[in-house]
Amino acid sequence: MENKHKDRQDESHVQEELQGIEGRQQREAFRYENRQPNNPPRCTYTVEETEEPKCGPMRGGEQFVPLTTTSPAFSESDFPQPLVVRSPSVSLLKWPSPKNTPSRQVSFNHGNDVQSHNMENVSRTLTALDRDCFIIPVHSLERFLPAGVPMPKPTSVAPGEKRTQGSLHVMEVPDPKLCVLCHLMSPLEPIDPILESPLSQPILKQRIAAGELVSEIAQAKTSLTGMLLANMERNAEFPFISYYIINSAQTNPVLFYNNLRTASLAKFDPRVTRYTAAHTLDLYSEVASICRPPIHESGTSLTRIHTPYTGYVISVYKVFEGDDREKFERNWLYWTGARMIYRYLPAHAGLKKIALHKSVSPKGDKMYILICECSNLLKDVTVCALLLPALRARLTGYTGLFRPIQTF
Repeated sequence: MENKHKDRQDESHVQEELQGIEGRQQREAFRYENRQPNNPPRCTYTVEETEEPKCGPMRGGEQFVPLTTTSPAFSESDFPQPLVVRSPSVSLLKWPSPKNTPSRQVSFNHGNDVQSHNMENVSRTLTALDRDCFIIPVHSLERFLPAGVPMPKPTSVAPGEKRTQGSLHVMEVPDPKLCVLCHLMSPLEPIDPILESPLSQPILKQRIAAGELVSEIAQAKTSLTGMLLANMERNAEFPFISYYIINSAQTNPVLFYNNLRTASLAKFDPRVTRYTAAHTLDLYSEVASICRPPIHESGTSLTRIHTPYTGYVISVYKVFEGDDREKFERNWLYWTGARMIYRYLPAHAGLKKIALHKSVSPKGDKMYILICECSNLLKDVTVCALLLPALRARLTGYTGLFRPIQTF
């Protein structure tokens, strides 16, 4: 009897526990059902619903805002400004401020007496200019006119009408028909490093051979002018660069390239010098340049232009075939560092010219060379102490300081 009584008590305890569990489940279900209307699933919310969700991770407004309106539309003032306007030196292609955008005009002052009367302050030759100018060949205008600047278009000027301050000053000059050849030389490396004498000076041997090659070109008179540049830093990627300007109307650039390539191979023959090096030769076209007065005519001998303190900041870039798109080239002031040089190079460095050269080879990778000429760079090289690391910090291309050691 006692065992039966204990079994009944155990069964009653089990039933009570089961009833307690069921009661808790019912209360939790009741709470969940009461909470469901105030927290609808995110997937059930659509744009067409008129009611605002009462609860959610983000509080919405009265009207759904599409994603396309989250960022404001671009205005012309948002585009990069290629150059700053310096006073009193004003760029020949003067970039007007956004306030004067509606009044942008282009005026040509050549071959028209009325226009020349109204624009008597604008010179007709580059040598007589008294302001900074931006020179772009006509065939390169569509690709190298900086982004954000409208394409120049000729407009008629009525008699007595004056130019507005926001107009774009344009002057046409004759095509000099010049071509540039650059010869980039890597450091000499011995063929037999084990047998190399510690007293040997391969950099001196390379300088002598490169100088002899430049002298041969000068004697042949196949180039208008040229120079040999030496790197001012140790262990440089390009210790020497030779630069030649060719008149394509008198000398065939392709023939000049082939002859120079053959002469270079003979001058630096590893079987004779016991050294090897990489030589990069290519023909270039000067596609854009920024000049500061006094401006010399194209093709002027570099011996007349240089001063005892002339130095160069040269940057070399290489892109794959097909990557030289119009958008890429119209932003050349930024990725080449030309804008940074123009704005932040100290005035006492004597900035004279910033020229961008592009290789003219129809196939293969494209080469770009930015040459910045400074008339007083060697007087105080520390002016590039901050600018040169900033140019190299962008990790694009190669940048170095060079000085001319031979010109003709």
